Amino acid sequence: GLQAQETQTLLNTAEQSKVSYRVFGGPLAFATDINNALGICIGGKGGAIINESLALGGLGFGMVNPLEFAGSNLSDEENTPLEMTFGAGGLFFEYIFNYGDRFEISVPLNLMAGGIHVNEPGSVSKVESTTFFIVEPGINIDVKISEFYSQSFFVSYRQAIGSSLINVDAADISGLNVGLMFKFGG
Repeated sequence: GLQAQETQTLLNTAEQSKVSYRVFGGPLAFATDINNALGICIGGKGGAIINESLALGGLGFGMVNPLEFAGSNLSDEENTPLEMTFGAGGLFFEYIFNYGDRFEISVPLNLMAGGIHVNEPGSVSKVESTTFFIVEPGINIDVKISEFYSQSFFVSYRQAIGSSLINVDAADISGLNVGLMFKFGG
């Protein structure tokens, strides 16, 4: 009796300590509010889902449409045409509320390093550039299409910290993102 109970308890403890892993990844595209304009970004995201509730991994993207604006060329003109490019990459941590359901809801936190380059249109010479830190909370809704594919819709807010640009400050870089991820695996 007692030895059988101890053996059963050991087996139950061993069963409970199993950790499950699944990997996922795919391309993403989103629209973003940056410097009072609409930026279009493409990139990718991939990682591992641990115990059907916590995902972690990496992501990166770049803005495909350089944004034009008027600003200082930092030498002789204060109201000159300029354009900016933007990209970022880093890590994400994500909590999944209802893993395996047809509609999954999750809340990611992206921690990234970003970069912006400002130059005069048509010129390769840089007017200014900066790197900065990004904290980006969000919400995802994944629609499970098949066992290995989900269509993910997301909204997030990019908070930029530490920009050293003269023409574009951290508040101009910070903004709302709305997009899609084509998610394979998981």
